[in-house]
Amino acid sequence: MAAVQRKTDANTGGGTVSSTAQSTVFANDKLISVNGSTVTTHGVSPNVHAGVTTANGSSTVFAGGIAINRTGDADSCTHTRTGGSGDVFVG
Repeated sequence: MAAVQRKTDANTGGGTVSSTAQSTVFANDKLISVNGSTVTTHGVSPNVHAGVTTANGSSTVFAGGIAINRTGDADSCTHTRTGGSGDVFVG
């Protein structure tokens, strides 16, 4: 199982979850990230990634009917999620 991703957690390119596509499920006092959550612009010119969203979440665990993102899931820009909760995990 992998750590759940939350608002402000980063991907390998430095983009952080800035808003989530759900508003009711929390881990460690932060909203849990689900597919379609907004990721901050990241990268270095000429490889700047803007308009990125989280993707590739769990196929079995959902919040509000939307797949929960985990450490290792690739965002729409292909950077993978890093870090996450130290004590909440999803399969």
